Amino acid sequence: MHQPDPPGAADAPPAAAHHVPGRTTPTWEMELLISGATVFGLLQLPALTDRVMFNMNNGSAMEISGLVLALWIYAKFSLLTLIGTFIVHLALRGHWVALVGLHSVYPGGIRWDRLNRRMGPNYIEASREQCGDMAELIERADNRASRVFGVGFGMAAVMLVPILLVGITVAVLWTYLRLGGPDGNLTLVGVSVAFLLVFLPYGVLVAWDLTRGRRVPRDSTEAHWLRRGFRLYGAIGFSRSNNPLLMLFASNEGGRRTGWLVGITMALMMGVVSFQAVSARIGWGFGDYRGLPDDRVTGSDLLLPMHYASRRGDAVILVPPPHIPDPVVDGPYLQVFIPYLPSRHNLAMRRRCPEALADTGPDAQRARLDCLATLHDLRIDGQPVAVPLDAAQDPQTGQRGLVAMVPMAGVAAGRHELTVMPATGKGQKPVGPDTLPYRIPFWR
Repeated sequence: MHQPDPPGAADAPPAAAHHVPGRTTPTWEMELLISGATVFGLLQLPALTDRVMFNMNNGSAMEISGLVLALWIYAKFSLLTLIGTFIVHLALRGHWVALVGLHSVYPGGIRWDRLNRRMGPNYIEASREQCGDMAELIERADNRASRVFGVGFGMAAVMLVPILLVGITVAVLWTYLRLGGPDGNLTLVGVSVAFLLVFLPYGVLVAWDLTRGRRVPRDSTEAHWLRRGFRLYGAIGFSRSNNPLLMLFASNEGGRRTGWLVGITMALMMGVVSFQAVSARIGWGFGDYRGLPDDRVTGSDLLLPMHYASRRGDAVILVPPPHIPDPVVDGPYLQVFIPYLPSRHNLAMRRRCPEALADTGPDAQRARLDCLATLHDLRIDGQPVAVPLDAAQDPQTGQRGLVAMVPMAGVAAGRHELTVMPATGKGQKPVGPDTLPYRIPFWR
């Protein structure tokens, strides 16, 4: 059992107890400044990113919307990683500051002899071995905070190259379509081939270097061309040298540990982003509400805020559903707004009414709107509603779409249900969750 310290030993304050320890990370003040000043600004960016990217996705053709969705995922991953890094770092740095400050108040450190009265001797000994002295405890807390700060930055930077590559691809593809390039599956094939032409040679270089790199002389032509290829790919971001933070951590802590850390973090952040993207459509939510219907956008007997302009606010969501002004209709018309999603509506029109798209006569636009009215098949209490559609724009989100003004003169007082079929090219019969009608209850 550990023997108590000699009398007076704990009362002799070390000279360093009143100062920041000499081995403290020299960047600790800058770390605190960056984390504290930046985290509050970063907390505003996820909502702004959602608004910008969802608007782009909801207004893009099929060839672009998938890339925009990937761009949103990469951007949200980086933002959430940075926010999580700064919050955890602030907590760890705060813990370190608390240790340094309290050590200056009690310079003798932990008085293990005084804890013997309430704890057993073996528990005390094991605890003392794990804690070490105060200098070690403070240094470990300091290093832990710096590791989180550096590695968090490094993991957020992992997505910078994908963001740049996908962003350039979106810009090129948008310009190509604007200049009259043909859309459809041929364009998607072209984009896929372009990505393969970029990534496949890099994979070949890596495999070649792993199998032959150690056997060929450094000054040989083969080694020279390998290094030239890696320099070329490194210039466009395909190199670990573009992320020295993770390289420094991995080379000192081990590649396997770094791989697990990066993999778990990526899985966690991707799960959060994916949950946001699909939760509204499939009714994923927290809580055990067995007596209530699923809160998905196609659920029945359900008043969702996103179905009513008076309740949904101005947030932009991925694949916005139709909405009406309010659950209670007190005017002569029920205004129904249906967002136009090019990635879905264009495909549905090509499959269901290609003649309307091909028509260039004076009545071509009305023919297209009539085709869209057929696609959405508006009904009240199961009865078809034959009303024309007009083009419109949502004043709250800027989303373009269609408006139907449904007469309410013959609708009795009480509860009713409006159903709107989603745009799909899969046929008229429901064949899955994406082809179930939106159900919007309202009262007259």
